[in-house]
Amino acid sequence: MNKTIINYFWKYTHIQVAFLVIFTGFLFVFDLGSRDLWAPDEPRYAQVAREMLENKNFVLPHLNGEVYPDKPPLLFWLIDLFSMPFRTVTEFFARLPSALSGIGCCIAVFFLGKFTFSQRTGFIAALILATNVNFLWIARRSAFDVLLTFLITMSLLCFYSGYSRDSKRTILFLLSYVFMGLAVLTKGPLGLFLPVIIIASFLVMEGNLKLYRYMAIGRGCIVFSIIVFSWFVLASLEGGKEYVSEILNNQIMGRFFNSWKDKEPFYYYFIRFPMEFMPWSLFIPGVVIYSIKEKNKGFRKLHLPFVWFTAVFIFFLIASGKKGRYLLPLYPAASLLVAWFLDSIILNPEKYKSHRIICIPDYVLFGFIIVFSISIPFVVNTYFPVKNVNSVIISSLCIGVSVFSLVFLYRRKMAVFLMSKFLAVLIIFVLSVKIVIPEINRKKSAKPFCKKINTIMQPENKLAIFGFYKDAYLFYTGRKYIKVIQNTNDLKHFLNSEERRFLIIKPNELRDMQRYIKSPTYILLSDSIGHREIVFVSNKM
Repeated sequence: MNKTIINYFWKYTHIQVAFLVIFTGFLFVFDLGSRDLWAPDEPRYAQVAREMLENKNFVLPHLNGEVYPDKPPLLFWLIDLFSMPFRTVTEFFARLPSALSGIGCCIAVFFLGKFTFSQRTGFIAALILATNVNFLWIARRSAFDVLLTFLITMSLLCFYSGYSRDSKRTILFLLSYVFMGLAVLTKGPLGLFLPVIIIASFLVMEGNLKLYRYMAIGRGCIVFSIIVFSWFVLASLEGGKEYVSEILNNQIMGRFFNSWKDKEPFYYYFIRFPMEFMPWSLFIPGVVIYSIKEKNKGFRKLHLPFVWFTAVFIFFLIASGKKGRYLLPLYPAASLLVAWFLDSIILNPEKYKSHRIICIPDYVLFGFIIVFSISIPFVVNTYFPVKNVNSVIISSLCIGVSVFSLVFLYRRKMAVFLMSKFLAVLIIFVLSVKIVIPEINRKKSAKPFCKKINTIMQPENKLAIFGFYKDAYLFYTGRKYIKVIQNTNDLKHFLNSEERRFLIIKPNELRDMQRYIKSPTYILLSDSIGHREIVFVSNKM
């Protein structure tokens, strides 16, 4: 009976796709709007989308009433598309484009794995992509990176589908250009550079550069230009030369060649990627070792994921600005490589002699999880005694899943072990969403503080922030504009008014201000949000 069900499952592609949609949909959409928008990026993107929706200006993004040249508009358009029926941008709608892109990306990886290796490899690759730490986290945030990754993956899927067949190539190649154009509308020229570099490197590795004659490059450029320049020309006309210069030179090219923030050492990604691709990064050394051994046995199948991973990694390695999420476009390639490795060794009994490549890292991982889980109740009892019950639940489940996984690993029940690993991620995910994240949200969210502000202020009152700017205060107060003050002279002018005015400021800066500015200030609220202590003051009682 069990074998019949399993055979039926592997026989029909649509059943596997349906399973992946349900599984990834649960991971990416479950309780998606339960936590508030966290600084710095989430409230900013939600606010840009809100101003776009309220002003009905879908060409030029604005933030706090000023032109926002940091990013192209596709993410904001999608947020507004989901928000329009309800006429408001919420936490759920702000994150929904990322969640749906995550689901779509996993399905695209499934088909890439199916076309490149086998249906089973594609299925495993989709699950790996959905369950690594970084992809799962970012797919549940309002961010550009998962949307960009989805569009690049779709572009490569269309290209490879056209490359692998002799008929109906043109339409697939043209679709590849369509997704490149949409990727550019997501994060600028990066959406063009990455797929072009990957495709060119792949053709070189395949020794098939002549294929460019059949890739409909002329028509593809027309399609690409229509998608990109339809928006860019309108935005340039409305925003002027300053907007064009800012978005191209400073925000996009400047961040690559001479970033003014997020500067990290050369080796940054060598440390960050293994941490953020957990638990599957444990198999990367095995992928390297096994691929060297198998170089003359079907290594050609690895060409696409290999050049994909390598090209993106090197591209961001030489970039001056570095963040862990920038590497997200290589995660589908990493998932395909690890899935190929697991399918080749773990699920093929004749290759169990190489099982040490898998066993040793997993013994270490699950051993660490058990030790860490045992310590959780003791730590929680010391610092958060009211959360003892939750800590025991988390600890017990983590220990239980880890022990079962180690038993299957020891007995070399590799297929069951792999399933237990996916189950472990699922359990930890649910516990995090329902228990851990709400506790963090209480400390990071600006929403409760802003609600208190709104009970004190009238809509016509003026509000300013001194010394810093957090988009969360703009979003959660629901105001169209908050004045940002950077020096004491402007602050003095703002507070020296006959009308009642309000200010958000850090306590230490308030004390410094009171030494130089004689205007009376009255503290109305104080709170701790994230790592920052803040107070809400007024010039009149």
